Amino acid sequence: MVRARRATILPMDSATPHKESMPFAVRAWFVVAFLLLSLTGLLLGRIVEFVDFSERAPFSLFGIFMMVELAAVLFGITVALQRKRIAHRFAIGIAFLPIPVLAGLPPILLEMPPTAANGWYLVTVPIGLLLTVVLVAGLLRPGARAWFNED
Repeated sequence: MVRARRATILPMDSATPHKESMPFAVRAWFVVAFLLLSLTGLLLGRIVEFVDFSERAPFSLFGIFMMVELAAVLFGITVALQRKRIAHRFAIGIAFLPIPVLAGLPPILLEMPPTAANGWYLVTVPIGLLLTVVLVAGLLRPGARAWFNED
């Protein structure tokens, strides 16, 4: 008499190597990075318009800053989605961008009068500073650092 063996079906989680879930700080960083990217994209027309294309200065420091910010955020998101180790350093660097972008972008692009710009700074600089401190503190935690583990 031949005995049939019973096949055991393992749950999907135990059959594949377990990947840790994304830490909250990394999720929050992705939200902020995509918000920065969308804000830059929405205001890109005004940013390009802002540049004075005269013979003396065919560029502006503001335009250069925004293009570097755009390139850094795009590259940072790309390597963070791949969980590369370099993305951790990019994430920390990008976490410092809310302060200048929140504080400096609207007054310049909307041509606010000095009194309105000063009021804007009083509101947005503390918000950007708080956001930066929370993001950097979260990204420096061991769990967030360990999440970026690909070579």
